[in-house]
Amino acid sequence: MRTGLIILGVAAGLRLAACAQTVYTVDTGRRHQRIDNFGASDCWTAQVFGRFPDARREQLADWLFSMAVGTNGRPQGIGLSLWRFNVGAGSAEQGDASGIKDPYRRTECFQRPDGTYDWTRQAGQRWFLQAAKKRGVPRFLAFCNSAPVQMAANGLANNRGRPKDGTYNLKPGGEIAFADFLATVIGAMEKREGIRFDVVSPFNEPEWNWDAPNQEGSPALTGEIARMVRVLDRTLSEHGLPAKILVTEAGKIDDLFQSGTALKGRDNQIEALFSPASPQSIAGLPHVPPVVAGHSYWTTAPEQGLLAKRQALRAKLDAYRLGYWQTEVCVMSNDREIGGGGKRDLGMKAALYVARVVHHDLCVAEASAWHWWLAMTASDYKDGLIYVTPNADRTDGAIADSKLLWTLGNFSRFIRPGAVRVGVRAPQADVNDPAGLMVSAYVNEQERSVVCVMVNYADRVQPVRLEVAGVGVGAFLPYLTSDASGDDIKPQPAVMPHARYDVPARAVVTWVGRY
Repeated sequence: MRTGLIILGVAAGLRLAACAQTVYTVDTGRRHQRIDNFGASDCWTAQVFGRFPDARREQLADWLFSMAVGTNGRPQGIGLSLWRFNVGAGSAEQGDASGIKDPYRRTECFQRPDGTYDWTRQAGQRWFLQAAKKRGVPRFLAFCNSAPVQMAANGLANNRGRPKDGTYNLKPGGEIAFADFLATVIGAMEKREGIRFDVVSPFNEPEWNWDAPNQEGSPALTGEIARMVRVLDRTLSEHGLPAKILVTEAGKIDDLFQSGTALKGRDNQIEALFSPASPQSIAGLPHVPPVVAGHSYWTTAPEQGLLAKRQALRAKLDAYRLGYWQTEVCVMSNDREIGGGGKRDLGMKAALYVARVVHHDLCVAEASAWHWWLAMTASDYKDGLIYVTPNADRTDGAIADSKLLWTLGNFSRFIRPGAVRVGVRAPQADVNDPAGLMVSAYVNEQERSVVCVMVNYADRVQPVRLEVAGVGVGAFLPYLTSDASGDDIKPQPAVMPHARYDVPARAVVTWVGRY
């Protein structure tokens, strides 16, 4: 009899353990960074897809930008709050002579070789600018991969044939012409298109050599970056433009804070450009905000420094009182955990892998903006939010959304510009667990909302209770993205604070509460 009681007691204990709920408390009094935006880029495919039939391109734009809700209560889009516009360098006009074999990766340039401008160029990209504006996207960023080919030292939009010394591919003394080009484009887009570019980014991944002509690109030394930024800062003022200059969009966050690497003159970019003791410092210029931009490539898995490198980055940023924007990432060949970048993945495997990066960028590096690389792709690669299979003449194509699109929407649609990340605590639980449940929370005082995003990387259900300290929330409405068909930011039944909720395995849930 006693043995039977012991067995029953053990069984009951196991049932209780299985039903144990972790309590997560949102601490609205513990404030962190202000969120500026979530975005993606139009490179390079918008120039083609922006010319598709209306029904097709409107659907693409809805998925990316819409904040509307369908009759079934489901969101129609992920509500990106920033759109990245690639200011092309002219490799498209050069064609095969550009050395860039893939036509998708060539871009048009508004400026002709004789210095005059053709504002009919980049038509597909300009269509998406208007589609974003129409759907309420509040911020726009103009970025360059290269100076225009007519200004380049080698006449190309890549670094082919030039010394591998890290110097920028620009004719001697070309900074003024390049700055005037950028200011002219930004001014014309506002006057002609009604699009105000809040941010201009003149460099992209300047630590790489870019001598393999796969796309437009150029290296740059930090001294060259500083010189160009000073000229651009002055030129923007002369043109009466309020746009801010964002640097450096480092291809790897290590190069923002590490010194003494093989990339002499291209590493330790934060200290070189923002330390008061640096002769290259651009801190304090009127158009230069106290913000640094970097890309999360090559640091996306735990063994690659997912946590430690972001902690080191944050420490360096804090030393100079700087904010941080994560402005580009996709799945690459080193991401072996999900089979590398090759082959499309429209399911939750890639989506959760990226969601883990988003969480750590926001909660460890304290990024105030987070941008994906290609909004739309035609490649058999894990680089897009939306996948397009064009027809033979590229005038139309089949389109497919992805779980990655909707998973990013679990952040972008609900964490709106102006929200502030706040603390989350849980007894005996790691809120940044890369193999389990990752939990972050945000307060938007203008909308009087509390948003909590839960990324469940584990293969098991996670029973939780959500509490809020500091404000009174009547009920939460959860939105679920999982591998199940239709679970694309799908609204769930309301959950009261303190009530149990089972976060499904391998899923993302965003809780939205009002106070």
